[in-house]
Amino acid sequence: MKILGIVTGLTLVLLTGVFAWALANGSDSSGEPVALLQISKSERPEGAGAEGGPVAGRSGSVSHGAGEVILDVTPPGHASGAKARSVGEPAAGLFEKSRFGLLPQRAADGRSPARVYARAVRQLPGIKPRVAILFTGLGLNQRLTQMAIRNLPREVTLAFSAYGRNLPRLADQARTQGHELMLQVPLEPIDFPASDPGPKTLRVNQGVEKNRPLLHWTLGRFTGYFGVVNQKGGRYLASEQVTWFFRELKQRGLFFFHDRTAGSARLSQLADQLGMGYSQATLDIDRIPGKSSISKSLQRLEVAARRSGIAIGVAHMHPVSINMIRKWAEKLQSRGLILVPVSAAYQGRLLSQKEM
Repeated sequence: MKILGIVTGLTLVLLTGVFAWALANGSDSSGEPVALLQISKSERPEGAGAEGGPVAGRSGSVSHGAGEVILDVTPPGHASGAKARSVGEPAAGLFEKSRFGLLPQRAADGRSPARVYARAVRQLPGIKPRVAILFTGLGLNQRLTQMAIRNLPREVTLAFSAYGRNLPRLADQARTQGHELMLQVPLEPIDFPASDPGPKTLRVNQGVEKNRPLLHWTLGRFTGYFGVVNQKGGRYLASEQVTWFFRELKQRGLFFFHDRTAGSARLSQLADQLGMGYSQATLDIDRIPGKSSISKSLQRLEVAARRSGIAIGVAHMHPVSINMIRKWAEKLQSRGLILVPVSAAYQGRLLSQKEM
């Protein structure tokens, strides 16, 4: 009887632990990516509404009543009802093998990395101004990268440098924390070679045949990113080669983000012509990496979001930026705004064009 009592007690302890774990981990779907707010008016997935408005994936549902968006609870990169993938494992059909590693591509069924790997928005009742943050330069400094992954809100989009170390492992960690990912592509700047983005930079005078393998090397650095962002690139993006560059991204189902607040009407028009997701920065948050300057930038970002519907800030790998963005985001909702990932900003390009 004594042995039976011990066994019974251990069983109750085990069941209690399982139940507690389920409560802590299985019931909270808040903020989980589920259905995309599609986001380019030119490229609409199946089920997209007119003007590229909010849409649901095949398993998601979107309700526009009172401005509320109700989303399915499929984890990031998972198809509803499909066998779950481990974090960072490339989705079936969304990659091709190459000598540079696994390159992103559109699946035969029409899925694209821009849709599958994006982190969708869970909006609160009522239409709120949206703010997005792109944090760049991850992978170059391992300590700061870990700090950004752990401390930044999961809605902050993380962009990894192609020259970073341990990128597959770091990308897995970031996705585990709920962040969506982007990849920085080094492009020739106006003041090249005085300013040199590195040995894999796409350059205007090299031609497509030399630039294509450089781009493929960059795209093969890790998997699971929904789009790319330029690393410098003023000269390259102003050249005729940008058409080939955008076509390659479009073919592979990737989104492009321009991190310059000056923007480019030409790039926006080209993206529309190709039916490719595109957006650009509203402002640089930490151009001067000090508390006072960053605080003022974040206030300006809120003003821009209230005026235009959405605003997108770009931040860089500074400890002060990580800490201030984390604290700022904690009370953002109480000020009537909602923090969203950059993938929710395709449509934002249309909403905030006057701001840029």
